[in-house]
Amino acid sequence: MSCRVVAFWLVGFYSMSSWAQDVVLVRSKDARTVAKRKGEVLDYTGDSLTLRLVSGRMQRIESNRVLSLETKRTESHQLAADLFKQGKYAAALQRYRLAEREEKRSWMLREIFTKEVQCYQNKGEIVAAAQRFLLILESDRAARCFGVIPLRWTAPRSLTAFEEENARQWLRGATVAERLIGASWMMATSQRAQAVNNLESLTADNDLRIGFLAEAQLWRIKLVTASADEVGIWRQRIQRMPEELRAGPCFLLGKGLARQERYLDACLELLRIPILHSHLQTLVPEALLIAGQCLESAGQKQEAELVYREILDLPEGLPTTSAARKRLQQVRQERGL
Repeated sequence: MSCRVVAFWLVGFYSMSSWAQDVVLVRSKDARTVAKRKGEVLDYTGDSLTLRLVSGRMQRIESNRVLSLETKRTESHQLAADLFKQGKYAAALQRYRLAEREEKRSWMLREIFTKEVQCYQNKGEIVAAAQRFLLILESDRAARCFGVIPLRWTAPRSLTAFEEENARQWLRGATVAERLIGASWMMATSQRAQAVNNLESLTADNDLRIGFLAEAQLWRIKLVTASADEVGIWRQRIQRMPEELRAGPCFLLGKGLARQERYLDACLELLRIPILHSHLQTLVPEALLIAGQCLESAGQKQEAELVYREILDLPEGLPTTSAARKRLQQVRQERGL
């Protein structure tokens, strides 16, 4: 082999190695085996992942078969993730915004935007969260981001004028995601009838994620009157939902079970949220608080105390903190501590 041929081969090998940095674990179509694929991820949408293998061949993999993806992230991105885990959402958001400017891959930008949605929600900036969420869908209608869609599940505070103005626009929006968000936010306002009509029509949407979430949003107005059979149907519907959509519906199911004095069943549903959806700080504190109250009602004071302590370990300044502290003091007094 001539020196020139060897040189070209080495250049090709090392240039290939420089981009072949992504590792994808893929489940087989029959779900019996798992394979590792290496190469460069060119795109990753809600439908499929496009991978350029080390050989140069292109491979398209259905997204629901992707088990994990290892890829390089910028230093800003890694720091943002660390800050997010610490509950420092404002600082994490700053770093994510920096990572956004540094990132060139469109599919990774969608991942960053998804984390920004969570940061904005956890900071209480729900309009910014919704705007970011809708921006992701402009890039990929099937995007893997519906687990953080900014809907209202808890007892709603009054919307600010700015929030209500945006919600009104989304209620009449051009996309189903806009109308879902707008209807969710406007259910506790004078626009309730229009919001409910929107949700009822969205339950039949071709996008099952929209349909499931619209149906579950309607449970909010049925909590007080729902029968045991109706609540049982809610549980069945949740079991059909993708895991990423279940946090809000589980919260309502837990409240419905608690109203029927099925306290331990309610607690089980509510505790799924901090265990499986800990990133949703808009839901976790109140889910823990109601779970603690259910344990108290079931006579399990010691377990209730543990749950209340979990709330006190969350980032400071949450509305549930003072309520949890009072309940903790009361429980300890009742236990003679």
